[in-house]
Amino acid sequence: GADPRFGRNLCALPPWAENYLFDITERPIPSKETALFWHIPKSGGTTAKRLYECLGQTLANRLGADPRFGHHKDKEVVTFKPYSSAPGLTYINVDTTTREGIIRAAKLGLVASKKADMIFTSDVQFAAEHLFDAEHKGRIFALFRNPVDRCVSKFYYLQTATWERTYRPEWQGMDVLEWATHENIDENFLVKKIMGLRLDDPIDIGDLIIAKEIVRRRFVVGLMNDMEESIRRFNIMLGLDYSGKKGQQCRREYFGAKDHRRLQDDEGMDDIKTKAGNTMNSNPHPKVPEGTPA
Repeated sequence: GADPRFGRNLCALPPWAENYLFDITERPIPSKETALFWHIPKSGGTTAKRLYECLGQTLANRLGADPRFGHHKDKEVVTFKPYSSAPGLTYINVDTTTREGIIRAAKLGLVASKKADMIFTSDVQFAAEHLFDAEHKGRIFALFRNPVDRCVSKFYYLQTATWERTYRPEWQGMDVLEWATHENIDENFLVKKIMGLRLDDPIDIGDLIIAKEIVRRRFVVGLMNDMEESIRRFNIMLGLDYSGKKGQQCRREYFGAKDHRRLQDDEGMDDIKTKAGNTMNSNPHPKVPEGTPA
């Protein structure tokens, strides 16, 4: 019921989560569902995207509306192969990483077209609310990471990531504790994203309770520090496996024993994304010692 402290029902999900996303207890029917992957920055989302590219999934992400490929002004949803050198890579002609792109994808009828196997976005609430409806529901997935590790990774990554919209060269040479104290604006970042709020918007405990309830009842949850098991669980819900020569190749590329040894031998590497050769999203950086003041 309604909590008098907040003037709202903390057990009720927002309409987009209640009506447009499958409940976690509903048995998956992959052929009738479209997967929505919430790409939380620096939490393994790029690795997941590259793995599902490898497994031959048709993806909607940023690449599809890149003007280089000539599909950014199409008037209907189409699939295309952006690189002749990678014939297994198939994308949809939309950009689901920006609000403008999400609105365009919605107008084109992305989900109803049934052409996308997986939609990747960082703007989870906006994407779920605009791309899906009661007749075309989504199954939502996310990889989560320790929030301190995620922020530290972001701090070092954005100092050199010239290809990112959020590139921050002014952070170079800055002490991580100074940055955390004076520059970091990731306060309650995940809660605000789930609730559709701006980073400078105020929130209260009620927002946290509702956000947790959305994750509990709607999200297929994975953990970046247990990537292989998380992907195994995702694949069960997606109706995917590693059968066949290509599937086994993808599994070895991302989770082979040799790669595990590489990660263990190089504790300074950012995260598992290095295994995919994804140098644009991985970088060595110092670790924050336990017990360091927050």
